[in-house]
Amino acid sequence: MRRPRGMTLLEVLVALAVLAIGVTALQGLLGASVRGIATDVRLTEAMLLARSLLAEAAVRAPEPGHVEGERPGALHYVRDTVPTAHPGLREVHVRVSWEAGQACELVEMVRVPPP
Repeated sequence: MRRPRGMTLLEVLVALAVLAIGVTALQGLLGASVRGIATDVRLTEAMLLARSLLAEAAVRAPEPGHVEGERPGALHYVRDTVPTAHPGLREVHVRVSWEAGQACELVEMVRVPPP
């Protein structure tokens, strides 16, 4: 007696279960990847803003003091300019922060621009 060719219902159900598990795992990886990319984009924006503020301080030589502001994309920055022990030199601290869900992320850079 010859068996008919093809797949049994049990084999088809097992194959569908394996496929569903694989698709679910891929969906979870895709979600984590998208969240990671969004975080990287925000971090890059914050670093570019901090570098821009430091470059501006190097060109304009700001007076010692505290400056705060907001930029598009909900980026909040603080620039503190403090005198150093050397006359004519100032130390510039820039902090850029943003809300990331419940946490607050931060980028901080320090530079002593030339006189």
